[in-house]
Amino acid sequence: MKYLQQTWRTLAFLCIYVLFASYTFAFPSETGWTLLIFVTLVALVELFSFIGRLQNLEFSAPYDLSVHVDTPVSVEVMMNKRPKRILWITGCKVSSPYFLEEFTYVFYHGQKKSLQMTWQPYTRGIVQKQMMHITASDLFGWFKKESTHTFTVDWQVLPAIHPLGKVAGLFFQKQLTLNRQNFGEPSFKINKFRPYQSGDRLSQIDWKISSKQQELVLREYEQEQPSESVFLFYGSASPYFEATLSLFYSLWKELQGEGADFVLLGEQGMSQTYLTKDDFSFIQPLNQEVELPDFGQK
Repeated sequence: MKYLQQTWRTLAFLCIYVLFASYTFAFPSETGWTLLIFVTLVALVELFSFIGRLQNLEFSAPYDLSVHVDTPVSVEVMMNKRPKRILWITGCKVSSPYFLEEFTYVFYHGQKKSLQMTWQPYTRGIVQKQMMHITASDLFGWFKKESTHTFTVDWQVLPAIHPLGKVAGLFFQKQLTLNRQNFGEPSFKINKFRPYQSGDRLSQIDWKISSKQQELVLREYEQEQPSESVFLFYGSASPYFEATLSLFYSLWKELQGEGADFVLLGEQGMSQTYLTKDDFSFIQPLNQEVELPDFGQK
């Protein structure tokens, strides 16, 4: 339909130009020649609007980017002409279904443009391509041509930052600190007796046994060994999967370096050794229930 409309507009414009030219040559006058020159200039401007193909444009953006779901981020997209290509656009509009802004340029001939665009992802994962849409038109908007351009990226979309992430992080930080403080505290259960050695604590000497054996004997107590802390995300299919993953991810960020282990259990398998941001981008809900892993003494 658009192609048919532009064809009719082209024929109408040619007919008008032929009429002006015929009138000027049939009835030569200063006014007629002035009108013909004006119409000729308009025709040349319209003709220049179609010089070069929109495919001669190219776009680029930062290749690596890490963002969170529902968090808008500013991205600089560069637009310019391919080397050794001819391009002239009287008017053009640059837009994208994935960005919020639109840009309009007049008499664009391939100069480098920096487009500051806002991207707000709504789903987790890895984005490998982005798309830009170009609509070019003549001076009066009678004729239009469109083109879609894609460029390669490697943008990582992580779970959203949960509003309770910091509160939960502070709570578990206190618990982990208490657990570390209790490490090595003696219990009341005696492990063994041994002869006193220089530097041992006098409070651990068993004076009753020492008097019988005529030498100092020391009591050694069993030491309390705290269990290691493990945070497990069991990715069962649920309407609350993304919200729960968001809280678990926020907790993971808050407790990094606290000595706790984090485990993701999802459809892609179990990530136990060392979690990375990629694990949070790729995890999907479990299709069926699975057994919990055995963590031994943890």
